[in-house]
Parts: sequence; structure tokens; C-alpha cells
Amino acid sequence: MTGSPRIIITGAKGFVGSKLKSYFSSNGQPISLLTRDKHSLFETSSLQDLLVDADIIYHLAGRTAGSGHNPGRSTLLRNNIEATFNLLNAIKEFCKKPPLLINMSSIHVYDKSVSEVTEDSKLEPSNIYGITKLSQEYLIRQATKNGLIRSVIFRASNIYGGGHRPYHNSAISTFCHNIKKNLAIDLYARGKATIDLIYIDDVIDVLANISEIEKHNGNIYNLASGQTVTIQEVIDILKKISGQKIKTNLIDGEKHSFRIITKKLTDAYPNYKNFNIYDGLEKTYRDQI
Repeated sequence: MTGSPRIIITGAKGFVGSKLKSYFSSNGQPISLLTRDKHSLFETSSLQDLLVDADIIYHLAGRTAGSGHNPGRSTLLRNNIEATFNLLNAIKEFCKKPPLLINMSSIHVYDKSVSEVTEDSKLEPSNIYGITKLSQEYLIRQATKNGLIRSVIFRASNIYGGGHRPYHNSAISTFCHNIKKNLAIDLYARGKATIDLIYIDDVIDVLANISEIEKHNGNIYNLASGQTVTIQEVIDILKKISGQKIKTNLIDGEKHSFRIITKKLTDAYPNYKNFNIYDGLEKTYRDQI
């Protein structure tokens, strides 16, 4: 791509979107944002000026769920499936050429009963959120197959970092918040549940690497650390970082334990590196309001 590409971000006020926006702005890259006062993914005519010359679209808008946050079935269906369907229709109507659409999906599309997951693993979401993300993927893949867009889909694990809202969809932010407020932390599966944590800076490093992403049209990648830790191990690290005696409630529950394989990602992005989990948790705890 010659010259500076015209980059669009949907969901720029979300955790990942806001960090990506800050990255591009700090590097002098012009970007255009889907803003609620001007645009709506439920009124496609409002998207004409935004999309007409689009080269790259980061589709990060949508609703998340997890870590005690559940926006409800209808909200997930509307904001993850219907909104994506409308965006693709708007691209078909207004874009002069097929843009590169970069989408953030989720590891919740997988069958969690297996011991490890690759991009070719069985797709069997265990909750409505995972179903909506898999449906979103299907729409994007069909649009790619039909030549409407070029696309790369990232199935993200548990993204964490400073600035994430507690009690929203980040267990780590909730943990840090509760420690600072001297509140108890619920440890499901008695702390033995496992989690793959990926620090937000690692996510942005991948998403912002446009020159590499453009080489991989039609591909899907697990965007994860590839390292599994138990919730209790996370709590133990946070205890060292905070110097606090952490209150916990041990709650019985089903223990999901699977490893996310990231070989496809590391082969495609040879410079990909993982933030050290201790350093990542320390920065997150320090930045948690």
C-alpha cells in the first residue's frame, strides 16, 4: 500500500480500541473513528462518509461478556451480529475498493472441554457470547470469500492492562480493584481454574503491525500468550506486588483447563513477544483506579 492508509476504528472508546487509537495518534498516523454522534451501525446511511475511502477497518465495536459481566442475550446479538452484518452491507454499498477488515474475536468460540486449542480445533461455544462471536466470524469469512473485503481475525484470550474497568469483563482489573479497596475476591473452582493472560501492549503490537497483517488475508489467529496460569497463581503474584493480605472466597465450580496454542501467530509474526506476567500485573495494579 502506497502512502498513508485511511484507517477506520469502530469501538474506539473500548479498552482495546482506545489503546489502539492512542498508539496511532502518538505515531502521527491519521485515523478516523466511528463516533456515536455522527455514525450508527444500525443506520448504514450514516456510514457513507466514514467508509467511502477506507483502506483498513479495525472492527472492535461490540459487547463483551465474562468475569461476572453479562449484558444480556439481546444486547449481545444486536451489537455483535446485527452490527457486523450492517457494517458489511455498508462496506458493500459505500467502499470504492475491498478494505482490509481486522476483527477481534474470542477464544470463547472454542470447545472448552479439550486440553489444548489451535485455530483448527472444534468450534463449540459454551455461552451466548461465544455464539455471537462465532457468528460474527462467519459473516466476515463469507464476505472475504465473496471478495467484499480482505480480512484477518484474531481470537483473543484474556486481555488485561491498566485502564480496564473492574466488574466488566476483566478478572484482573476486578482483582486489582478489590485488593485496593480491601474487598474479598471470589475464586471460582477454588482458585484452580486456569487462564491465559495477554497484556494489552502485546495485543496492540500485533494489531498495529499493518504491513504484516496485510500479508495474511483470510487467516485466523489465536491472540494469546500461550501460557496457562491458575487463578491462585495470579493472586499469589498480586499479593507480592501489593504487599497486602488478600481476602478470598473459595467457591466450588467447574475447572476449565486448556492451553491455547499460538504457533500460527508466532510463525506469521516473528517479532511477537509476550510481556512478562509479573511486570504486566505490576503495571496493571499500579494503573488501576
